[in-house]
Amino acid sequence: MIGLGIRTDLAPSAIPPAPVLASAGDRSVLLARIGAVSIDLAICYLLLEVPGLYLLSVLLPGSIAEWGPLALGLSIAILIPLYLTYTFYFEWRYSRTPGKVNRGLVVVRSDGRPCTLRASALRNLCRYVDFLGVPPLVLGVLAAIVSPTGERIGDRVAGTLVVRTRAPEEDSSIPGFEADPGE
Repeated sequence: MIGLGIRTDLAPSAIPPAPVLASAGDRSVLLARIGAVSIDLAICYLLLEVPGLYLLSVLLPGSIAEWGPLALGLSIAILIPLYLTYTFYFEWRYSRTPGKVNRGLVVVRSDGRPCTLRASALRNLCRYVDFLGVPPLVLGVLAAIVSPTGERIGDRVAGTLVVRTRAPEEDSSIPGFEADPGE
C-alpha cells in the first residue's frame, strides 16, 4: 500500500478471501464497486486495448486521427466485449477482478459460496444491457441502490452478491475510514 490510502495490490489469489456477507446492501459497497469498475476499465483500455489499437494503426494505412469518429466507435466496440470477457474470467476463476481486489470486494453466490462459471456468465451477459446507453445504466444503478442487498439486475439473475472481504475498520484504504495510527 502507498500513501493516500490507495491499495497497490491488484492480483487476485487462487483462494478467494472470506466474504463479509453482512456488508451486502451497504451503500459504501456500491461506491467501492464504482471504483472497481473504473480500475478494471482502465486496465482493459491501457494494457489490452491501446496496444491493439497501436498495432492496427501500424498495419492499416493512414493514422488513427484520420479515422475521425470511426476510431472512437472502433475503440468502444473493442472495449466493451474485452471488458466483459475480462470480468467474466476473473470473477469465474477468482471471484473478483483486480479492481475488486483493490477495493476490498468479492463476488459470491447469495449463500456466500464462490462465484461459479454459470453465475459469472449470467451476471456479465447482463452487463451488455448496462452498455446500451445512459438510461439502462441509470436503471442498473437504481436497481442496486433500491435493493436491500445492493444487487444489480445481473446479480439478481445470477444469484450473486458483491460484498466486502473484510470489515471497513480493518482496512484503511476504504474511503471514509481512518487508518490505524499504529500503521
